[in-house]
Amino acid sequence: MANSAAVVRGGGRGPWLWLVWLLVPGLSASGAGSGAVPAAGPMEIRVRAAGFVPGECTSVGPAEERVSVRVVTAPDPYPFNQACVKQRTDVARLGPRPDVPYFHVRWALPIPPENDTNLMGWVAGVSPEVWAHNHSPGFEILPNGDVLAVYFSARMASGAAESAPDTRFVQARLRFGAEEWEMPELFLDFEGLNDQSGLLWRDGERVWFFGGGRGASPWLPFKMAVTTNHGATWRLELPRLTGPARDYTAQPIANAFRSSADVIYFAMDAAGEESFLWASADGGRTWRDQGGRVSGRHATVVPLDEDGHLLAFGGKNVSLGGWSPRSESRDWGGSWTRPEPSAFPALSSNQRLCMIRLANGHLCLVTDGVTRRTGESPPGWTNGPGPVVAISTNEGRSWHFKPLPVALPHERDRRAGTLGYATVRQAPNGVIHVLATMTHPCLHYEFNEAWVFSDAGDMVPESDGGRVEQYREDYPDGSPRTIWSARICPNGRYVLHGLEVSYYPDGRRAHEVTYVNGRKSGRERYWSPDGRLVWEWEHWPEQNRSVWRWYWPNGRKRLESTWETRPLARDLTRRFYGRQADGPVRHWDEQGRLVYEGRFVRGRLMTPPPPELP
Repeated sequence: MANSAAVVRGGGRGPWLWLVWLLVPGLSASGAGSGAVPAAGPMEIRVRAAGFVPGECTSVGPAEERVSVRVVTAPDPYPFNQACVKQRTDVARLGPRPDVPYFHVRWALPIPPENDTNLMGWVAGVSPEVWAHNHSPGFEILPNGDVLAVYFSARMASGAAESAPDTRFVQARLRFGAEEWEMPELFLDFEGLNDQSGLLWRDGERVWFFGGGRGASPWLPFKMAVTTNHGATWRLELPRLTGPARDYTAQPIANAFRSSADVIYFAMDAAGEESFLWASADGGRTWRDQGGRVSGRHATVVPLDEDGHLLAFGGKNVSLGGWSPRSESRDWGGSWTRPEPSAFPALSSNQRLCMIRLANGHLCLVTDGVTRRTGESPPGWTNGPGPVVAISTNEGRSWHFKPLPVALPHERDRRAGTLGYATVRQAPNGVIHVLATMTHPCLHYEFNEAWVFSDAGDMVPESDGGRVEQYREDYPDGSPRTIWSARICPNGRYVLHGLEVSYYPDGRRAHEVTYVNGRKSGRERYWSPDGRLVWEWEHWPEQNRSVWRWYWPNGRKRLESTWETRPLARDLTRRFYGRQADGPVRHWDEQGRLVYEGRFVRGRLMTPPPPELP
């Protein structure tokens, strides 16, 4: 097989790392446009991801342009974001009372690696798979209540870096009832091929992932995977197309939905400043371009009825007198009305709006109050320069606006608050979640409709009082999978509280941690299936400090770093739950010799880095 795209490496920290080989036509690494035509000849591409298995479709395209996959395994510790994942879904419906205002916001990524252009996250123990520039994410609330984010990770914020073949998808998980996100790790990497712009979509009890990547074969405009166990494992699929993709940019956006006729639709960027829909009428096996093109890149689309009536707002780079474009379709995206000005400000680079339909039928949209390129709002806009949430109770004919009271500016120009590439979702318990990117760092918001329609601003969420409930879930043979407890606050909010222990099927401990009102406290440990301690934390929530230790296979300490867990934001005088490296860091070799000492201050390594990870 000609032209191997990359050398196999055992990167990452996840056991049973799947290596998937993709045999595709030769690719141009500079193919940063809309479905660049690949060079002649086959190319072997390896895809690294933990817990992925090949699905039903492992080859697509005509014989002369065949795309195929095969899977092998390699041993490595399993990514913690895919480990110890609770399978119960009944608990996920517990949450704050819907008639009482609720608002909360936290950091979604640690510093480093977020925005650390020196790429020093690995010095503090963060997976070296995670680059500095993480944005344009897939974001979803899983059926078990956990929140999953899959970011497009590039070395730095530049067009060249974002189009480079060393980009990858990285993941982070917020477990239901916890205050802090887990540390980010590798999710999926098509080695030697550009990976970017993920989309996560909860489809009943399943969750779909769609991922883009520039410069690939027109028979591979996107990658997809499906999980039925809340992201613990995934089935990787290649899309069967009715013909090679045309007039597209390989960037899925933020919306997917299923019609009453069981047709799946999801949005993708077209060529130029437009967007379009892919559709599958057979459960995701085959896909067709719906044909129509709607004004604006990164458009957000929702159905208004079951007869093909869709509403779309253009995401960026199209301005109608300072306003984003609004269009409708009556044929499931086969054609669109001429764009007209919407009620939302036009957007530009590093911005997108996002809209969903809530469980009660209302529409919810989040966006920014200014166009980043000019820093200006359109004439007549009265909702301020920062980000807003808008609710429509009449299918988008009118909107109730509320400015978000907490926002960070763009990570580089640091002017008005922004949501960047925003994604909005609703949890099974009714709480609305928003992930903001392009800030320092990314922010994760939670609120309910009662808050949107109230005069309330920033709030301290309730986290004590009420009652403590005990929970357990078992393996099919009756042995325990996870035993935990949680506090049900007086307002109904569910926060983890007490000892939590997860087990492997053979009865060995996989993970243990103690929570106090949603925050980790004391010692936290994660073991491999053979009983080896992989890492541990020491958490002191009353001091807002934690120490992280990694271990060699022989049991000796490998790395130790210190983290602040309620850091002060760089661009706002406010503290958030999150993680920022702050304090000493030490590395040891396998014989127990100290080989490096350094210090982080507010996320920056202030001492010379070690030559490599021990």
